[in-house]
Amino acid sequence: MALVSLDRDTSVFPLSHSYGAIYTRWGRKTCPGNGTELAYTGIAGGGEHLQRGAASEYICLPKDPNLITNSKIQNPYGEASYLYGAEYEDNVFGPKLLQNDVPCAVCYTPHQSVILMIPGKTTCYGGWKPEYFGKLAGGSNTQPAASQFVCLDSHPETMYNGIANKNGKLFYAVKARCGSLPCPPYTNNALMTCVVCSK
Repeated sequence: MALVSLDRDTSVFPLSHSYGAIYTRWGRKTCPGNGTELAYTGIAGGGEHLQRGAASEYICLPKDPNLITNSKIQNPYGEASYLYGAEYEDNVFGPKLLQNDVPCAVCYTPHQSVILMIPGKTTCYGGWKPEYFGKLAGGSNTQPAASQFVCLDSHPETMYNGIANKNGKLFYAVKARCGSLPCPPYTNNALMTCVVCSK
């Protein structure tokens, strides 16, 4: 989620765009339709949830990759970093989502220059424009791989033919835990919301 300079690469967006911001809409195949443009629809993925050395972030993989398929690992140990698809690990995000694969959409907003994800909110603060809102998602605290918090859309979709339980990178609901987190205003075990805002 950063400022984008498009004068160097016109392969994705027209020449008329000189500034803007990009964000990923997790759990959806399209952009919100509020003046945003779709860069691409993809497949959510990341490092495997049980691998200690797995990459922590979720990424949005394009459906039409350009791959190198004839190369062998050159390091002496044969080790590599592996990339997996992602699954919903709970129906709390929506009905019948458990074990389904997660889509994503990379969106460009031409009239904004900053993107901000606010955890615990469903509305933006004054002066900010909402892009989408939903539930905060992340990895499980019982699994060894690191993860990150992302905002999963409030009306998530699934990938076609993606209901098999193959695990990989997983999306779990995030709950508040009182202690160093003050309650109130937070509530113990309440599901955390989120909103993605632009300005």
